[in-house]
Amino acid sequence: MRWATPRNRLLARLALAMSVVMFATACGGGSGASANEARVTVWTWSNEAMNAFKKAGIIEAFERAHPGIHVEVVAQLDKNYETLLTTGLAGSESPDIVALRSYGVLSSFADSGSIVPLDDVVKDWTGFSKPALAGAKGKADGKLYAVPQGIQTAQVYYNKKIFAELGLGVPTSWDEFIAAAQKIKDSGVAPVVIPGSVAAQISLAAEVFGNARRGAGDFEQAFIEGKKTLADPDNVAAVGLMEQIKPYLVDNVTSVTLDEAVTLFATGRAAMFPSGAWQVTTFANLGAEIDYGTFDMPVNADWPAKAVTVSYADGGWALAKRSTHPKEAAVLLNWLAGAEFANLYANAMGTIPARDGVTLKNAQLAEMYKRYQSKPSTYLGAAYLRYGTPSGTDLMGEQVQKIWLGQTTSDRAAKSVQTGVDAWFRPADFQHG
Repeated sequence: MRWATPRNRLLARLALAMSVVMFATACGGGSGASANEARVTVWTWSNEAMNAFKKAGIIEAFERAHPGIHVEVVAQLDKNYETLLTTGLAGSESPDIVALRSYGVLSSFADSGSIVPLDDVVKDWTGFSKPALAGAKGKADGKLYAVPQGIQTAQVYYNKKIFAELGLGVPTSWDEFIAAAQKIKDSGVAPVVIPGSVAAQISLAAEVFGNARRGAGDFEQAFIEGKKTLADPDNVAAVGLMEQIKPYLVDNVTSVTLDEAVTLFATGRAAMFPSGAWQVTTFANLGAEIDYGTFDMPVNADWPAKAVTVSYADGGWALAKRSTHPKEAAVLLNWLAGAEFANLYANAMGTIPARDGVTLKNAQLAEMYKRYQSKPSTYLGAAYLRYGTPSGTDLMGEQVQKIWLGQTTSDRAAKSVQTGVDAWFRPADFQHG
């Protein structure tokens, strides 16, 4: 291997600089950084996020207010994002700011030292909700490592036309929900579709159905204090709801993909679909005329909690340790923490905002946001059970599949998930606040 001479290194840097300028010119999204400008590079896993920055006026708004700083947003392959990010953050050409998925993924990059704490970098955190900030903290030290970018809520989508034709209203209890499902089934339509081949989607649906039955926030607090486990009778009962809905699921549910589930609901072949707020954008992009509404899973009077909106933090913006423009990146991060960006981003992406001061233009999302603000409850699996292997959400999905296939019971399923996460989960890890 030949050692690079100073002259060769200089030529290499010049060639790289020229290629970056050519790439930025080809991609558009800004006028390109001049010789007197600092270029802040942002990586994301989302093409939609990159397009939002470039086409929704986000880059223009920031650069207009901060002359001398040019922003370039690059979307990496989602499938290999964490791997690409690990390599990129360790290299000499590290991005300055990176989008990271919340909780376990973010915490792993914090533990590696490839991103830095933002507690003192961002000057004002007051606008953010507590759940959003919880997803931006490192597990080891409890410090904030990202500016939250959004919240996902999960709820039941329902076909208004089908409900109206059958004389059904939005159910107000679990018993009414089951009765409605039976009436829909009797009409020849599948009552409920869940992407039963995808563990993470099953786990999300199980949370929509069972969060309140488990005890919602009270159970969450007891769980992270080590006072209750997933084998607790209330959690067993919550898992049992997934057994109760088995007769009302689409045929061969364990082979249904996410795309197939979306299609079945969008075409009226399934009347209800428990899923995330992102489906609002999905349905809009389909171009199909779907008259739908949403509701949080209703509860029976003897359940330990009232109806809640299941929610979890949906990623954030972190500062790379090896950023070549940390001062300018800090300016951008502070702007990303403000209400101007939150309004532009939430409406462009179709997501629930992570902070206050946002007005959502989409009526469906606005309704979800209002419910979330009044009765949020954390998605337990996303917030606490994805920090190790096997993940709690994978285990839950696999166990519910077995329930539907008649291979296990809700009691054994709940205990199996707890046994699986016992390999790495320690309640004390979450006690720093």
